[in-house]
Amino acid sequence: MNDYALIEKITNLIGSNNLFLDESSLTKNSMDAFGRFRNNPDAYKNGKVLAVVAPSSTQQVADIIKLANDEKIALMPYGGGTGVMGAITPTQDCISVDLKNMNRIRNISYEDKTATVEAGTILADLEFSLNQQDLMLGHDPYSVPIATVGGAISTNGVGYRASRYGSMGDQVLGLEVVLPNGKILKTPAVIKSSTGPSLNQLFIGAEGCFGIITQATLRVFRSPELRVFKSFLFDNFEDGFNAMTEMFSIGLKPALIDVSEEIPDPSSGSKTVMYLTFEGYTEEVKAQLTRTITICNQRNGKDAGESLAEHYWNTRHDSAYSYKKRFLNGTPEGTLSAEPRRLSEYPHVSIPISKVLDYRSQCKEIMDQRNMHIREYSCWTAPELFSMILVNVDVADESEKSNHESISPVVTEILSIAQNLGGSMEYVHGVGTKLVHLMPQELGNGLSLLRGIKYSIDPNNIMNPGRLGL
Repeated sequence: MNDYALIEKITNLIGSNNLFLDESSLTKNSMDAFGRFRNNPDAYKNGKVLAVVAPSSTQQVADIIKLANDEKIALMPYGGGTGVMGAITPTQDCISVDLKNMNRIRNISYEDKTATVEAGTILADLEFSLNQQDLMLGHDPYSVPIATVGGAISTNGVGYRASRYGSMGDQVLGLEVVLPNGKILKTPAVIKSSTGPSLNQLFIGAEGCFGIITQATLRVFRSPELRVFKSFLFDNFEDGFNAMTEMFSIGLKPALIDVSEEIPDPSSGSKTVMYLTFEGYTEEVKAQLTRTITICNQRNGKDAGESLAEHYWNTRHDSAYSYKKRFLNGTPEGTLSAEPRRLSEYPHVSIPISKVLDYRSQCKEIMDQRNMHIREYSCWTAPELFSMILVNVDVADESEKSNHESISPVVTEILSIAQNLGGSMEYVHGVGTKLVHLMPQELGNGLSLLRGIKYSIDPNNIMNPGRLGL
């Protein structure tokens, strides 16, 4: 950014200590946790972060947006940088609005079971504060130690407890948002209203396209009286899936459930494990566990005790701590060792229960034809939510881009199959730049509707342009 007058205007709005022009800050705020070659390679040819601004209040965010509108400069909101879809990849030259200074917990109400927090609040910090009052957050993704409230809302993320408590969007009661014209919108923080479409839904999962979330009032929950772990082994994925389906059909609500068929190597066979965590009030937990044991036994499940599920639970945030240590604490991407490693992809699709097993078979057939390997099949948090880990050949870092380009068409093919089966191509991480090419097939005429809304409130297209196909 060479425009001295513009820099001076920004400095006057937020102060010189909250404006960053150094290369390290610009690089950090232009990529997320999945790295450059994990996303659409073309996205990196179109833009760069020119400056990073770190406002401390909603009014400062509004002032920055007004300036950006006047100067016709794009803005890209930045939370914790933990997304994995390239939602903070600059599709054109832009200013990164880093919300790290807006991390205050405004209010926690034990009686109302709500927490009002600024968008830059780290989930782990909120969880710690809630725990001091015998409360907890329902959203529990891998990234709890590093993700922010605003980022989680903007992708409508799913966490380990989503089976019982829902996605991050399900936790939202009210929002404070700065719109693309700089006006501040506040929605009532209520559990239910019948006064037209919910304005909250315009911003949940919108990846910053319609405004910058600055504060949220969230539904929170009383800490559980009891938590128990259980795991079952099944001879095949079908039996584990059918057991899970029966559990959900009668209304069982484990806090965590994951039915995974793990295939380390095509020649070594596989095993299917159901990992379970139940939590809540004592009588409920015991009743759910008893009925689950019956259902799994009827479907050839072998009781594997508590240790597998307990280990799963205790290590669920480890990858976030590793990422924080390796990248967020100062180790830039690109300085890592260029040792050979496997290139993997992690499709997460949502499809009707009746089509899950057929979809799994179609994906296996495609992988066999492409000489690729599916390392894991999984239904996580609900039987309709189906995931896979796809593995290509061992490659060195310098050839990762070409190998990404070889696996990317396969991912597109299997995601398109999910869409054709009446499903959705992604249920947990959002769209970002990675999946934007599939949005027309995903939304159909709905995409034109969203584009109309986008233009009506953001005619200059300054708010995180290039997301969601808008």
